[in-house]
Formats: sequence, structure tokens, C-alpha cells
Amino acid sequence: MDDIITRPRPTIWHKLTIALIIFLPLAILNTGILWVFYYQERETTKNIIKTHAVNMTEMQRVKIGDNFKLIVSDLMFFAGYNQLLDMFENPEFHVTRLINDFSLFSRGSKIFDQIRMLNETGMEIIRINLFKGDPVIVPSEQLQFKGDRYYFKDTIGLEKGEIFVSPFDLNIEQGRIEQPLKPMIRFATPIFERKGQKRGVIIFSYLGANLIQDIKNLVTDSPGFYMLLNSEGYWIIGMDIEDEWGFMYEGRKSRTLKNTNPAAWEKISESESGQFDNREGLFTFTTVYPLFEGWKSSTGPRRGIWNEC
Repeated sequence: MDDIITRPRPTIWHKLTIALIIFLPLAILNTGILWVFYYQERETTKNIIKTHAVNMTEMQRVKIGDNFKLIVSDLMFFAGYNQLLDMFENPEFHVTRLINDFSLFSRGSKIFDQIRMLNETGMEIIRINLFKGDPVIVPSEQLQFKGDRYYFKDTIGLEKGEIFVSPFDLNIEQGRIEQPLKPMIRFATPIFERKGQKRGVIIFSYLGANLIQDIKNLVTDSPGFYMLLNSEGYWIIGMDIEDEWGFMYEGRKSRTLKNTNPAAWEKISESESGQFDNREGLFTFTTVYPLFEGWKSSTGPRRGIWNEC
């Protein structure tokens, strides 16, 4: 008679144990493979973002530089303009011809709040104001003495071919910040007659809103936030509009990147350009000079000089 062998029916725990022995290694293997793919994808995405940030920062730097080069080119053109030089040599020269030329230029460019010519004492000879996109010639009886202003003092002492560039700030009218806000950068250079004698200065007051809008247009579809800061860490363009132009307002003097994020400001301050991560995220930065490689910082905090020669 054959022996009958009976086996106990596998319990649910026995089945689970077998399942774990078979499927757990596969699950771990699959998880590992997925993690590798995820890590690679994450690193690829991160590198794309980093590269994009570097490219966008460089595009903004180049855009600002190109804008300033055009301004300098126009300024130097008028500093040596034959009509202007004729005014010093021809007693019968009628200044209206020169005023009309400045007015036409203002109408065509539409980026200068004021175009002014001052004599060697600081008295305005010509002033063209831009009002709602149209040039307005200021009558001779309304021209003002500007010999005590820093931009005249700093410019009249320059040599031929040197250019004064003011800080990027807000326009002040009658001792108060003009409303609506009017960001401004002044470009100026001395005027010399053909015999070499210095006879005054020419000043272009550039409407900085054009520059700010150009920067914003470049980064419209870019991820993250963009900022423009001056050399002291004050925001010109910030994430919060209340932080902008802090150096112009008594109650905002402490609103700087140095105070809100000292670690980031330290890294930014020690390099011309770079990229780094911290707890706040990825920072990509570059330094923008108002002109180009020929830039020279002056001894005073309110001015900069570039020598075109």
C-alpha cells in the first residue's frame, strides 16, 4: 500500500514570505533604476536652468552696455558738432540753428529727459525738455544756473574725450523726488573750441525707465526672479517694489541685499560674476559697468569717468 503523505496548507504568512523573497529584490532594483533616471533627469534640468540663467544674465549685461555705448556715441558727436563749434568762432552765429538740431535729435531718440548745454560758469545756454514724447525748447529767460551742481563740477574739470556718468538714481525737482518716479542717469562731457579752449559742458539726462523696461522684456518668460542692484546693494529692480531705490528714501536706508541676505551679498561682492546655491536658491550674477573696458572709477562716490581716447 502506498504511503499517503499529507502536507499542511500554506498559511497566509507563508505566502507573504515567499512573495517578499521573490518581489522585494525586484522592487528594490526597480526603485534604484527609477532613482537613477530621476537623479539624471533632475541634474539635466538643473544644468539647463543654470545655463539659461548664465545666458540671460550675460544678455542683460550686453544690452545695458550696448545702450550706454550709443548714448556715449551721440554725446561725443554733439561735443564735436561743427554747428556747436561755429558758435564759439562766428559772432554772427545764431544759436537757434543749434537749438533746432538738438530738438530734432530729442524728438528722434525719445530717451533723454533733458539735453543741455552749459557755459564754462555753469549757466544753461540750451535746454531741451522731453514732454510726453515731444521736445520742448526752454525759453532763454527760464534757463538756470547749474554751476553749483555736482554733475557740472565733476564734468567741467575733465579733459577732452573724458565722460562723466552719474549714479543711477531718481530725479529730484525742487528738493523732492519727482512723481511719478523718474529714474535717471546723466552723461556729460566738456566742450572745447577748435583752438583747444574749454567752453562748457554738454549733458544728456537719460531716462532710466527705458533701461529697466529693456531688462524686464528680456526676462519675461524666464523662471525665477531678476534683480538689478547698485554697488552698495540697493535694489534698482527688486522682488518687492517697496525695496527699490532705498538709498533715495530716509525710511529705506537699511533695505539692501547686504542686510537681508549677507551670505549671498558676500559672494556677489567678491567676484565680477558667478553662480552659487544657498538656502534661498540659485543665484546667478554679473557686474555691469556704465560704459565698457575703459571704465575708470573716480575718487568720489557720486561719479564715474570714462576716457574715450
